[in-house]
Amino acid sequence: MIEVEDVSKSFGQTRALDGVSFGVGEGEILGLLGPNGAGKTTLVRILATLLVPDRGTVRIGRVDVRREPSAARRLLGLAGQAAALDELLTGRENLELIGRLYGLGGSERRSRAREVLERFDLSAAGERAVRTYSGGMRRRLDLAATLVGHPLVLLLDEPTAGLDPRSRIELWRFVDEVATEGTTVVLTSQYLEEVERLAQKIVVIDQGRVIAQGSPEGLKRQIGGDVLQARLVERGDLDAGLALVADLGDGSPQVDVERQQISLPTTGGTTALLTAGSRLEEAGIVLADLGICRPSLDDVFFALTGQVATDDRDSRATPDTAVAAPQHRPAPARTRDVLAAASPPRVGSGALSDMIGITRRYLVRFSRTPQLVFFGTVQPVLFLVGLSVVFRGLVEARLGGHYIQYLLPGVLIMNVILFAGTTGVGLAEDLQAGVIDRFRSLPMARSAVLVGRTVADLARNAASMTVIVVVGLAMGFHLHASVAAALVAVLLALFFGYATSWVFAAVGLAVKDPQTAQFIGFAPVLPLVYLSGAWIPVAAMASGVQTFARNQPVNVTVEAVRTLVEGTHAYHWIWQSLAWSGGLLGVFGLLAVRLYRRAAS
Repeated sequence: MIEVEDVSKSFGQTRALDGVSFGVGEGEILGLLGPNGAGKTTLVRILATLLVPDRGTVRIGRVDVRREPSAARRLLGLAGQAAALDELLTGRENLELIGRLYGLGGSERRSRAREVLERFDLSAAGERAVRTYSGGMRRRLDLAATLVGHPLVLLLDEPTAGLDPRSRIELWRFVDEVATEGTTVVLTSQYLEEVERLAQKIVVIDQGRVIAQGSPEGLKRQIGGDVLQARLVERGDLDAGLALVADLGDGSPQVDVERQQISLPTTGGTTALLTAGSRLEEAGIVLADLGICRPSLDDVFFALTGQVATDDRDSRATPDTAVAAPQHRPAPARTRDVLAAASPPRVGSGALSDMIGITRRYLVRFSRTPQLVFFGTVQPVLFLVGLSVVFRGLVEARLGGHYIQYLLPGVLIMNVILFAGTTGVGLAEDLQAGVIDRFRSLPMARSAVLVGRTVADLARNAASMTVIVVVGLAMGFHLHASVAAALVAVLLALFFGYATSWVFAAVGLAVKDPQTAQFIGFAPVLPLVYLSGAWIPVAAMASGVQTFARNQPVNVTVEAVRTLVEGTHAYHWIWQSLAWSGGLLGVFGLLAVRLYRRAAS
């Protein structure tokens, strides 16, 4: 079901993977082990089509991941190290969005959402926002999302990290169930006990290379037979105890300081056990426990990597919650059926559906975020009223007429720029939360995330502009041109806001941090607003800045909107505004798309 052949991947001078090869059968659970930084997550990301290997071949269900990534994504479900969920959406809404991006129809995705909510005992919480869920519930919902599209292969990257013992055991049962149903599972974990319970095959990676692979029992046999273990009462006796028993072993001893335990492989059996006990007793070293046991995966891990596994001992299952190691039944063959469903890739209306789903997601998020509602309704009104109070006397004395006629176009453009800034912040937040990784692992249109986000911002801008215009009319604003000219003015302002959204999108994808994206994005934009004719005439500014202020994109667009609503026929402003907006969209749109392709790498 999974074939990995001679896969290598480097990041600059760092070689993350170096000639990795292994295979996984249908319905098998593969445990992927290795020290931190060994290359496990890089390998999972290659399997999930999020990274392209520098060399080698990866096939999922006979589909070449490099040549046919869209077909491969239709076979995959990915759960990363963090629950990649939208916390402002409900559990059901999250699942239905995933179903839409898998290409499921409306009734089918609703049905699948109900099914997986029931399977993970989340039906009662399905209409609650995910931000109200406990950590265990979020992880269960995250796993439920991987099943919405009936995947043939599940990729689980440390799925139980941070869970309590009972939640971990529930996840173990889920993994065993889906494997029994025929799903192939690749599981990375820091908990060796977990891998030993679940996996039928283990691949150990160290420094980007496969250093061992086989069944858990086979790997244990590779490092020898029995292990002599002595747990001491006093931590300070470890060195002395090790010196007394070291010669009884047949390999390098292992000292676990935290557990105050000495372990060493031995073929001496009972004789070695009795000798060790006698020596320690004669030296006055008090034992908490002494015995001989079969090698564990901890012993295998240490023998292969020279490191103690970072297993969280305190989170292991206690005797009253322990479960027996799962017994996997033969899995039904379903490769051919799923491959048929995976081809051909979605086109046309599928891309439109994906974009609509992403746009709706962001609009729902906006409506459920009070500060964004304030940002889009109350704040522009405050700007309109406040600036009118501050600058009214100055501008009316210089230009004559009512200041609201001059101010309203400037507030419209300032507001679309401020709204555009949230584009970069939102994309950076999705990157940090792993949401974009999940989207990129789905068989959806690659453009839908960026287009959906910017279209959602366009819709917000349209709503906010409506509020501004209504308040402006109440304050005495009058349209001195035709309704058609006013409509063109609105479209021109929206086009400028849409182009600016792509500027911020590129910034957010480049820096990948919401706070940094906000700072870097607004640092150059705010001076453009201040050094424009949005609030006061350019002629009232210092002579040294007037040339810049008159010809930069914010001022050009403000003047174009004024021209249209006042009917002054200064059409050169309109053409300049269109040129600026088209240029920004072309340059930063292409840059944002390129950065999006690389952003999760």
